[in-house]
Amino acid sequence: MPNTQPRASDPPPEGRHLILVGNGDAHLHVAAHAERLARHGARVTLVTRQDFAFSDWLGGMLGGEWQRDDVRLPADRIAVHGGVHVGADLAQVDRHQRRLTLTDGRELDYDWLSLDLPPVVDEHAIPGFYTAQGVFTASADDLWQLRQRLESQLAGAAARLPRVALLGGGPNGVELAANLLALGERYGRRLPVTLIANDRKLLPGASHRANRWLAQRLHRRGLQLELVAKATRYHRSQLILDDGSGVDADLLVVTDHLKPSPTLEMFGLTRDEDNAIDVDAKLRSRQDPNLFLAREKPAGRSADLTTRERNALLLASLEEAVGGESRALHHGHNEHWKALNLGDLRDIAWRGPLWCRGRWVRRWKHRRDRREVAHYLGER
Repeated sequence: MPNTQPRASDPPPEGRHLILVGNGDAHLHVAAHAERLARHGARVTLVTRQDFAFSDWLGGMLGGEWQRDDVRLPADRIAVHGGVHVGADLAQVDRHQRRLTLTDGRELDYDWLSLDLPPVVDEHAIPGFYTAQGVFTASADDLWQLRQRLESQLAGAAARLPRVALLGGGPNGVELAANLLALGERYGRRLPVTLIANDRKLLPGASHRANRWLAQRLHRRGLQLELVAKATRYHRSQLILDDGSGVDADLLVVTDHLKPSPTLEMFGLTRDEDNAIDVDAKLRSRQDPNLFLAREKPAGRSADLTTRERNALLLASLEEAVGGESRALHHGHNEHWKALNLGDLRDIAWRGPLWCRGRWVRRWKHRRDRREVAHYLGER
């Protein structure tokens, strides 16, 4: 028999109900600060069968610094912060009644709903790429499988190592590429890695000097760079670029060429020609004011948000909704700085035109990351 939420004829439960669906980075941040929402009288429920993955450590996991259990943060630790975890997926949605039906038969009524569902690979984006020996996303499970596969060959006597191509630049692509190089360096072998990005800079938004230093360092470590380039198809172990040239690649890591989670189709929201859902400046759907979409581009933003900026924006927007009063969005000093793990103990950090690199950046980044993980787990 389904375990259902109370109906209108039953005594109403205390507090209005906020449900978080999905295990993305923004929901990890909200879950870690659920007590802020509870102080406004809201009940917070997290619905996901998957645990969280701490995204700042995924590059390091790929490079051999962290293990899979290090980056895995149990979803049920939301209880430390006053929330409730339900280990299930969505089966049906009724936006008019504000009711979710879950795969375990439960029904949950909500006052506000937030969606943070990781995207999936668009299998039609690059013709033929699923004929490669392996296609991996930037998810924790995929990156762990890729590392295991590469380590078995790096540790063996194979004369030729697999050639790896990353599709998608920006900080995420750079960090994964750098840590693939680091994985080979751990075994004393040079792993052939190519990064393909459609930007002119490795780090859009960082200074020219920071980008020059980063490009030179990665080049010395053996990274092949293809900037201002797009992959158009995959054929016979090669990615064919838009200028007609080819990049040898046995394994592909896809950080763009993604499409929204199929679960979003249940909500019947209208999309524009860019396949985006219209949200306001606070990530609230214009079609449904009770619905927040963590992965859409907020109105009025000319540039993409960083992960930390998006996390802070969603938490502030939800706090404003449950509290009933407008709130200004404030970033802490550390949140303005972006930092990357380059896998060789000399990390890079930047904030607009300012930048720095070296071992002390690694130490600062580790302190910040460990503090966030310990806070969510309730260890401090």
